[in-house]
Amino acid sequence: MSHAADDKLAVILLAMGGPNSPDDVRRYLLSIFSDRSIIRLPGGRLGQTLLARLISSRRSAKVRRHYGMIGGDSPLLKWTQTQAANIEQTLRNDFPGTRCLVGMRYFDPDISSAIEQALSEGYRRLCFLPMYPQYSRVTTGSAFTVVHDTLGRHSNATKLLVDDFYDHPGYVQLLKEYIDANIGPNDTLLFTAHSLPKTFVDEGDPYVDQTKRTASLAAGERPFHLSFQSRSGPMEWVGPETVSEVGRLLREFDNDLFIVPISFVCDHIETLYEIDIELKQLIPESDRSRIKRMPMFNDDQRFGSVLADIVRQKVGASVSS
Repeated sequence: MSHAADDKLAVILLAMGGPNSPDDVRRYLLSIFSDRSIIRLPGGRLGQTLLARLISSRRSAKVRRHYGMIGGDSPLLKWTQTQAANIEQTLRNDFPGTRCLVGMRYFDPDISSAIEQALSEGYRRLCFLPMYPQYSRVTTGSAFTVVHDTLGRHSNATKLLVDDFYDHPGYVQLLKEYIDANIGPNDTLLFTAHSLPKTFVDEGDPYVDQTKRTASLAAGERPFHLSFQSRSGPMEWVGPETVSEVGRLLREFDNDLFIVPISFVCDHIETLYEIDIELKQLIPESDRSRIKRMPMFNDDQRFGSVLADIVRQKVGASVSS
């Protein structure tokens, strides 16, 4: 394939982001709580800004301790950059001019900076691939808002948006392989996903339905359970909540429990702290050895190949339409 303009493709991986050092925790929290598309604090935009500063200030010490227990920072950027390199190498077989960058919603390197870098390097066809298998307005939707706002200043750029890949055959097959390789023959299978305020689901957010579909496809013929973690704030959240569901399953079944994080693709605070540390602290000590978590994709090149295939499909669909 020639190095023509059609071969020039910039892929930008979109992710939540996380503090790159302990000193970054407060700024990271401030960025999250300032986003009115996912959290609407009282008092309008001014009230949101003031309360976001207060909340991030009060929570930063506690959250910093949590990150300290997993190494001091978030490994999310490292794993996302690794997959970006895998995708870039794979896609260059089809598009020799491929460039793959990372844009974080709530920390550095941010989405706007990734877009501006791609444009400055001469790319005008940009494919945005969220590292969230299931779509939600608070994750993918919020990231797409930044994409639209940034590219609105560049009318000569073409954007390709991957909404989700919750049922992509390659992704589901890789999940199955990870489960098969790590689950015990008699283990109880529990999928856990990041929770979502129930009002969002009532308003039509597809995240929970897509999460259920992913779990069903990945489980295959195995019986399974699904729970939701990472709640915060006084609103009603989607359940059942993971800690309580783990307790129930350990009481009701004599089998060990195999936990599969279903809405995450690499290790970060939700797996390394919430599941590996906090969850075990909240259940009886005698039951802790009965819990095992599936390893995440992290730097697995097979996952990079799945993501590259998703990009190929998106590019092919845009050409044929």
